[in-house]
Amino acid sequence: MSCKTTSGMLQVSVLLIFLNLAVYGITQVSNETLTLEAKPQHALRGEKIAINCRAPFWTLRRHKLFKLYRNNWFIKQTKDGSFTIKSAKHSDEASYWCKLTIGSRQWVSNHLSIRVSERFAKPVLRVEPAAEVFEGLRVTLTCIARRARRSIRLHYTFYRDGSALETAPDAGGVYTINAAAANVSGNYACEAIEMNSGPRKRSDNVHLYVKQAFAVPKLTVYPEGQLVDGQWFKLMCTVEENLSGAFLWYGFYRNGIPLQSPSDHSDYISEPARPADSGTYHCEVTGSKVRKHSNQLHLSIRRIPVSKPELIIQPEKELIEGDVGSLICLVSHGSLPIYYQFYKRSGVEMFWELSNTTKCVYNIGAISRRDKGIYHCSVRNEVTGPLQSDGIELTVIVPVTDAVLIPRTNGTEIQPGECLVLRCLVREGTEPQFIWYRDNVPLRNGSASSHVTADGGELVIHSFRRDSVGRYHCAAINTGTDGTIFNVTSDYIEFTLRARSYSTEIMASLVPVLLFAGLIALAWFIHRRGHTANSSTVSQAKRSQASGEAAAASNLEYAVIGAAHNAENTTADLDYSVVTFKKRTDAGSSVGVSSNRKKDPNPDPDDYYITYATLKYSEPSEGEDRADGNIYENILLN
Repeated sequence: MSCKTTSGMLQVSVLLIFLNLAVYGITQVSNETLTLEAKPQHALRGEKIAINCRAPFWTLRRHKLFKLYRNNWFIKQTKDGSFTIKSAKHSDEASYWCKLTIGSRQWVSNHLSIRVSERFAKPVLRVEPAAEVFEGLRVTLTCIARRARRSIRLHYTFYRDGSALETAPDAGGVYTINAAAANVSGNYACEAIEMNSGPRKRSDNVHLYVKQAFAVPKLTVYPEGQLVDGQWFKLMCTVEENLSGAFLWYGFYRNGIPLQSPSDHSDYISEPARPADSGTYHCEVTGSKVRKHSNQLHLSIRRIPVSKPELIIQPEKELIEGDVGSLICLVSHGSLPIYYQFYKRSGVEMFWELSNTTKCVYNIGAISRRDKGIYHCSVRNEVTGPLQSDGIELTVIVPVTDAVLIPRTNGTEIQPGECLVLRCLVREGTEPQFIWYRDNVPLRNGSASSHVTADGGELVIHSFRRDSVGRYHCAAINTGTDGTIFNVTSDYIEFTLRARSYSTEIMASLVPVLLFAGLIALAWFIHRRGHTANSSTVSQAKRSQASGEAAAASNLEYAVIGAAHNAENTTADLDYSVVTFKKRTDAGSSVGVSSNRKKDPNPDPDDYYITYATLKYSEPSEGEDRADGNIYENILLN
């Protein structure tokens, strides 16, 4: 074989080798490893574990078969290499590996150890104090359970002698006995439960024994036998044993009411006995947060007559409507029980009670105005007949409400000099007092221009003037108990001064004047016309003279243009007369005298006042009728 042939065969062999590597082994060169992974690798009991067998990249498109082994035992096979443990158990804790098969080739993964742990340990119950426990001490029970993770939430339940104890929802793993007593002794245990229906574990039992701090006290009385009114007696409270060595305080009670503040004295000496001292007695001993009651003793004091009762009103005799009030009937002494009766006025019984105390309370409740009146009470017991208290009067104060301002006039425009009366009313209120305002300034009573009536509810302005104009309102007040003041205010009403109507008054006064003036003018015209007819020839001759000498005027000409009667409504400050006298001349000029003056402030009602005007006289033309000329046609009013 030639060297050339051998070289060709070598090239073919090298090419085949590269093709084989490309088909089967190129990934093994870059990433031939089969990897087994688990999440989580360290799992808790009940958790889900995801196991994944990762194949080389070049096998993605090939037909594969994965097999999973646990402690070298085949457990499952899949085509995608994913395996799942839904709820981990202790039996799932092992060494895992997987195998990949592609055709005739196989790959084996690494070995992976999976651990499964408990979510929390068995709880342990701890009791404090650990030494002997006496009554009254604070005892704390703590349930301790170690958790595998902080995210695990546990709920704790405590048991005494197998029965569950009630705890606060947020108490956690602690149960507290604030003051231990003998009845809390027993076997205690706790149970830890994972929330959301998780597992539960219970601790071992712990025995708790509570010792008695001191013995139950015993109450005795000296002297023994029947007690009478005025007799002294002594109560003794005895404790035979004090194991805890606590400092003891003694208290004495009658019918559940303390007779004195607790002290370190074990005896109680009474004042001279009275029937009110009859009742049930006992003592209480307190030490180290432990309180114990003695036996009860019933003491009865020989009965005595009941005293005259005294009736009082609470909180006081004058009450504001709506306040809560009560009647208290008191006696200073008397054998118990006492029969109490409450009356309004003379004989209306309101309430009765048989009481073992020296006072009886009748609660009226919310006071209303109908509760106003005189009350009394009566008492009696088995020794004394009915005794009646003195009467006491209850006064009910009704606060003022809804003030209204009412004017006794039509409209808010007031004539000058007119009397204005304003009334302030309230819807209700006991003995209201009134304050009057103009433009928010209080008005002084008894001034020259106004006054307020005796009850204060009416304001009278004698003569309305310009300084009376303004916005008026009133305030109503009354006083309750403890200086309480009630105050209501009305709405505002503005009053103005009505302007004088001069035009109306002038027109009203001119009507009779014009009528009167017309009559005078008519009479004067008739008289003048007759005079003109008699002198027409002479006048005509004088006007025809060539020299043009004018004739001298023989009289003065005037006209009445108005007259007015002095009626009461005539305005006082009008000019009432103008008199003008004209003297005729041939040149048409005039000479006159005028007079103007004010009207007399105190006129005679029967007087008439006449107004005159100037007559302008002009010479008639040749074609005019001199006799019939209208001499009033050019009247000018001054």
